[in-house]
Amino acid sequence: MIREIMAIFDRNTVIGVIITSIIALFYSYIIFGIYILALILVIIFRYKWAVFDLKKLNSALKNITVSVVTIFGLTILCEIWLQLYPHRLTGIDEVDIVGEFSDYTSRGYLTEDVFNKKKDVVRILGLGDSFSVYLRDKKINYNDILQQQFIASGKDEIEIVNAGMEAMGPGYYWHILNKYGELFQPDLVLMGFFVGNDFTEADFSVYIGNFISEPKDLYKRYLGYDQFYHWRLYRLLKNKYTRYREAQLRKEEAKRQPSQEVGTFSQATFLEVEKKRSWMFDKNNRELLNQQWRECSEVILKMKDWCDRRKIKFVIAILPEQFQVDQALRQAVLTKYNHIAEENLDLSYPDNLIVNFCRTHNINCLDLLGQFQEQGKTRRLYILRDSHWNEAGNRLAADLIFEYLEKNQLLPPRPSTGRP
Repeated sequence: MIREIMAIFDRNTVIGVIITSIIALFYSYIIFGIYILALILVIIFRYKWAVFDLKKLNSALKNITVSVVTIFGLTILCEIWLQLYPHRLTGIDEVDIVGEFSDYTSRGYLTEDVFNKKKDVVRILGLGDSFSVYLRDKKINYNDILQQQFIASGKDEIEIVNAGMEAMGPGYYWHILNKYGELFQPDLVLMGFFVGNDFTEADFSVYIGNFISEPKDLYKRYLGYDQFYHWRLYRLLKNKYTRYREAQLRKEEAKRQPSQEVGTFSQATFLEVEKKRSWMFDKNNRELLNQQWRECSEVILKMKDWCDRRKIKFVIAILPEQFQVDQALRQAVLTKYNHIAEENLDLSYPDNLIVNFCRTHNINCLDLLGQFQEQGKTRRLYILRDSHWNEAGNRLAADLIFEYLEKNQLLPPRPSTGRP
């Protein structure tokens, strides 16, 4: 039987099949599996019933190899292009996040003038993800509102420098603090920890425009390049398709329900996002959450140590995920994805992890969850189908942070001279 099977393919075809298999494995395990299964079926049919012409079969397999190798070659060329010229001819805007101060200047968030701190100023350095920048252009982000509250209370010496950055997490917060903290000269560091995704972002990933994200660490970035899904080309194509699909879903929803209030995402996409984030509240996933929190906590301890050595106050504000706050949203997710059991959910467990850690390590920590859950019963605190706070949510957060800082006397008095 073995001789019969080996007689089906000539030497060049065998080499081609091996090459095709390796390339298929690079692109996808599924593609590889389908290809191998098809080969096995061809061999079985040929051995049992001799239904294939050997010349045509060998020719077809060689043609497949040529096509696959050509596609692979084009993939390599496109990847090289994306590595060298990621913004050219790809539709990727040039507003990157690479851990330099240009992250802020390119977006108009900050200029280098911020490093010139006045002598009589008490400075709060705000670090956080997109919650720190949403509605910033309208001056109703919680950092803006907090600044207004200090001025209204007669504490105009307090200045908030908002160094938040969208799509980032603790790894980035630490990177910025470690690299630019001395230049910012803060008297207090206020870090917003978003429950929704900061647990998974202990490592700092760079962003090329709005489409490509990859680890900052070069070793981690290229370690997985034996699989296509780690390549920039894959990330670009995937995100382009995701945005196209989302645009189509929104158009379809608008046609079906033209009078419905328009949200940032389509209903289908938004529920999918919230479903993916709900894993951390599932009691069955506690070990995974604990593991990811351990990685985050190491980063947070570095930030605390940095602040302690300079006698700078460090405060963490825990920002709740909408799934924790919005009962109607939670019910919609549970209804659509009925494999999620409500009795297995513990909405406060992630927050308790952080609070208990902060208590153990003497870190000032404010958990916003309770007040958001209470206030969320009677008014909307999040932008429709977006997961970020609306103005009411930002004002509530600012009120709670202001009250916490005042109550715990965390703000130093107005200095008479600048920091030496």
